[in-house]
Amino acid sequence: MSFKTSPLLLAAGLAALAVSGCTPLVATRGNLVDDQRLSKVQVGTSTRDDVRGVLGTPTATGTVDPNTWYYIGRVTEQNAFFTPEVVKQRILRARFDPEGKLSAMDEISGDEAQDIEPNERITPTVGRDVTFIEQILGNLSRPAKKKDDKKKK
Repeated sequence: MSFKTSPLLLAAGLAALAVSGCTPLVATRGNLVDDQRLSKVQVGTSTRDDVRGVLGTPTATGTVDPNTWYYIGRVTEQNAFFTPEVVKQRILRARFDPEGKLSAMDEISGDEAQDIEPNERITPTVGRDVTFIEQILGNLSRPAKKKDDKKKK
């Protein structure tokens, strides 16, 4: 290899690295039910076990009505450090009658979903805050406990 090709290889390597950094990171979260699996579930005939066997475990169940199951799935793409963008989303609601038969299967629009902002409050606790240095010095000043096997027996 000559010294003339080294800068070309270096430039090609840097260009390949820069292009690979532009590839979006694709992430699938939840249970994204496809139409093929959904067609195997029939309203009025499928039971809870049938639905669970075909679609899998629900993402969530109704808090007020345990006979309502939700299947929520989402595909996102994220470029570099930017906020992820939702590419595909599907929310299905399965409702069961008291006998356990599927009574309704609805697809909920993503427009009905609401974003929930985390609360910034801190739960108060007893005691005091200890700094990292205090923890290190506190652990160094404590004598090591010796295990006494005779007392355990």
